[in-house]
Amino acid sequence: MRTIHLQTILPTAAERVWPAMVSPATFLYVCSGLFAVPALAGRVEPFGEGESGTAWLFAFHVVPAYRHTIEVLDVDATTRTVRTREHGGILRAWNHTLRVEAIDDRTCRYSDTVDIDAGNATAPVVSIANVIFRHRQRRWHKLVRQHLLPEGTAYGRA
Repeated sequence: MRTIHLQTILPTAAERVWPAMVSPATFLYVCSGLFAVPALAGRVEPFGEGESGTAWLFAFHVVPAYRHTIEVLDVDATTRTVRTREHGGILRAWNHTLRVEAIDDRTCRYSDTVDIDAGNATAPVVSIANVIFRHRQRRWHKLVRQHLLPEGTAYGRA
């Protein structure tokens, strides 16, 4: 088992990021370009503690990669933390913790921590995971700029 941890500072309040963190639409947006999970398309209800499911994950939105299983272990609005236990394909374990913490009323720290076990393939999977999570965090910045700025959306300003 190997652990990766990436964090980024977002220029908005944690209270604005938290509802987006539990939204399937946000998950699809921040992963866009790398992979898709068509089973989540159109879902509007937030992820909830105790739910689980298995669905196809498509690399680059077109290549069926493998069936991925996720169990949502914890959705804690008080600590703004989501914890999942996941597996599929070569992944024996992909245990993900997402967290957003307020720095002040206009800035927050978003972080991803993932424990990964892919047997003999763990090292290359960790390298790929680092790329995935850097991409996701870049997409978080874009999402914040376009929709979650403290003073409203960027496209709504003159």
